[in-house]
Amino acid sequence: MRISMAVLAVAVLGGVFVAGGCVSQAEHDQIKVLNRKALDAKNEAMENLRKAELENTQLKDELAARDQIIAIKKAEIGLLDAKNEALAKTLFELEEKYRDAIAAGTVPAIGEIRVLPTAVDAALVKFAAENPDLVEYLPKYGMVKIKADMTFAKGSAEVTAAAAAALAKLAEIANSPDAKAFNVYIAGHTDDIPIRKAETLREHKNNWGLSVHRSLAVIKVLFQAGVDQKRMGAMGFSKYHPVEPNELGNRGNPTNRRVEIWLVPPNRFLTGSVAAEADK
Repeated sequence: MRISMAVLAVAVLGGVFVAGGCVSQAEHDQIKVLNRKALDAKNEAMENLRKAELENTQLKDELAARDQIIAIKKAEIGLLDAKNEALAKTLFELEEKYRDAIAAGTVPAIGEIRVLPTAVDAALVKFAAENPDLVEYLPKYGMVKIKADMTFAKGSAEVTAAAAAALAKLAEIANSPDAKAFNVYIAGHTDDIPIRKAETLREHKNNWGLSVHRSLAVIKVLFQAGVDQKRMGAMGFSKYHPVEPNELGNRGNPTNRRVEIWLVPPNRFLTGSVAAEADK
């Protein structure tokens, strides 16, 4: 279109010469202006074309770079999918092995806390299951709780024959290779029933004496069953660390009458506060 305007200008000029033989200065200047505008329009169009071609080249380069990035990401996704599939297969195999181990009793289930070696823990679980009326095992503390009413006569610190037989079995577990490194701490507890019988008062004076004497009685049985005295310690807490509220009026609670047997690493010393915390 701009070239046509230039041609038109020339034609007009030629027409003027043909018609009149000459043109005025004003007409001549007008023709020159039209010619200059036509050239400017042409140059502008050429510059716009150059810019468009440059932009087109840049866009093509960007698209090529993006295509390359997409190809790389697809390859990475493929590798991750393969790794994920391999990990899923490994996880499935491990879960099968773990379920088999739980069924065999060699490891605890997820969510259960165990502080003792697996073999010792499994032995104590079995020990408690075989003596449900006498024993309670608390895996997260490494502690066996002996019910005092099944171990001693009321107000007595003499271990019954049935309880002594169970404690002999516990001594075997304590002397097993995996438990041999652990110390054995015995803690006696009573409820809040005060001692009234004259005979009991002569032997124990109060619940403090009764709780300690019962611990010592258990130590004696374990020692006779083969547990080294150097590994053992006796404690008494009287009525002051109940696991459940006692009945009103100092009428007690059988649950609080107990002897706790702890298997503790040799670098730890069991204190009353630790025992109290374990009962919460």
